Amino acid sequence: MEESTGKVRHRHVELAQKILDFAIERGLPRGGRLTEQVLASHCNVSRTPIRKALQLLAEKNIVSPEPEGGYQLAIEPASFPGLEDEALPAEETELYNAILRDISAGRIGDSQTVASLQRRYGFSRSAVQNALIKLSEENLAERAPGQQWLIKQFAISGDAVAKSYEFRLACEPLALTMPGFRRDGSALTSLRQSMEILRGMGEGVFDQKLFERTDHDFHMLIARSCGNPFMSETLATHHRRRKTSQPPMHVNAFRLIQSNMEHLQIVEQIERGQFDLAADLLRVHIQLSHVERPRLAGRGVPIAFRIAG
Repeated sequence: MEESTGKVRHRHVELAQKILDFAIERGLPRGGRLTEQVLASHCNVSRTPIRKALQLLAEKNIVSPEPEGGYQLAIEPASFPGLEDEALPAEETELYNAILRDISAGRIGDSQTVASLQRRYGFSRSAVQNALIKLSEENLAERAPGQQWLIKQFAISGDAVAKSYEFRLACEPLALTMPGFRRDGSALTSLRQSMEILRGMGEGVFDQKLFERTDHDFHMLIARSCGNPFMSETLATHHRRRKTSQPPMHVNAFRLIQSNMEHLQIVEQIERGQFDLAADLLRVHIQLSHVERPRLAGRGVPIAFRIAG
């Protein structure tokens, strides 16, 4: 019963984060109104779980109830780094992380059953099932015929990060030059607000969580805006997978500050309609991020970004 309650709350936390993402994408300011019906349609759920998610946000003083009903934002969403999911049961979190570690290290195969994972890890059947469902939701596993589950090892293996950068370098700049690419003015404005907040932070106080959220929103915006549904779905799926499956790296704060400045210049070119230049800058940005991810290579703004400025 306790495990079930934790699982339900975890779903409400996920839905609450979707509500915040919606507010950020729409560029809603502090005091912006959140309507249950609009949110339910956007998240493709009924109004009841939306109401629970809004109540959870109210508990954290992120939204506040209005006298006539409904809620309004009590914070500036652009400055909020995201929700911590403390509600996920510890057993499931431990198991989920153990599976990811073992797949990355090549210690288990890509075809598994609930029973085989139970024997390996010694967890309950429900915990194994929930861990597999979470992997499935993140497109890291899928059900196979019978009792089998297929783990997508290529997405979690030791060279997944390098392959991810190769894929992004080939596809993401191209997305900016697609004939149907469209600018989402409100989303761009909201992104710029987050980036400007980060721009004002020094190395000693740089908010890495806010950067990670802004970085994800930036790349997801490009995916959503390209105008080609096949490329949009592929890029969005990849970025969601990248967010959850790749292990955290200890990157020097200076590189994150530099990366934020690169994002900001790309956004400026998108706003100006200079999509080819934005694509060139994005290509340089991805290459720099790949080279400098494990370390701090060299200080200073790259030449390409100085020219763009």
